[in-house]
Amino acid sequence: MAVRVNDGEISVHQVQAVLRRQPQLAAAASSEIASSVLEVLIDQELAAQAATANGVDRSADLIQDMQLQRRELLARAYHDRIAEKATGPSSNEIDRYYESNPALFAHRRLYLLQETAVEASASQLDLLSVAVGKARSAAELTNALDRMGLGYSTRLFAQAAEDVPLLMLESLSKADVGDSVLLRQPGGARVFTVIYAHKAPVDRRTATPLIANYLLQERKRQRVGEAMEALRKGARLQYSPAFAKLASAASAPVLATPPQEPR
Repeated sequence: MAVRVNDGEISVHQVQAVLRRQPQLAAAASSEIASSVLEVLIDQELAAQAATANGVDRSADLIQDMQLQRRELLARAYHDRIAEKATGPSSNEIDRYYESNPALFAHRRLYLLQETAVEASASQLDLLSVAVGKARSAAELTNALDRMGLGYSTRLFAQAAEDVPLLMLESLSKADVGDSVLLRQPGGARVFTVIYAHKAPVDRRTATPLIANYLLQERKRQRVGEAMEALRKGARLQYSPAFAKLASAASAPVLATPPQEPR
């Protein structure tokens, strides 16, 4: 026990748990930091005791929030338990990933891009795509947009290859200065024009730990996804009439955030 607070108590393990959740605090690992954390926990315990004494713990909204948090914590713990069984990639798998993604590694580039957000109807997108393919500079692109009478806005920004969405990286990696890549989106498109590109390759040795971690995280996500799919197949789901139609139209929930490319 670290301290008794009226009829309650705060354990040493609770203090250590707070420190573990905040790496910047755990790194300091000083008695002053631990003491400060303990004082915060004392204030929380006093407030919690007062809430109970005043009946706040019986609030319907609070009970619902606590149930939601419990479900989220249990689900996260289950995902973590499944994910920890994933094994790291072999050297051959790392080699194959390195060789199959030259735009991220051997041919990696740093870009200065002009992004042009274009407002266009579905019928105008094909003409826009042709104009983008013909343009050989940012000026030629904006001139073409002006001739077509399309509304647009532009901005300049720098971007490394690993920060470019994979959807457009392959095309962008093959583009010369002045070339543009078009991505369609609702209400129009975004066009990325290469203003400058600088070669900045990453060798196999430097890339190895980045690729290994990326592939491991992918395997963890895959294991969690497979486990959740199996649970859904074995579950009995009975939707209320109000949600039945929505459920049939919706896809399964996303289980994890999309992976980022290795850095």
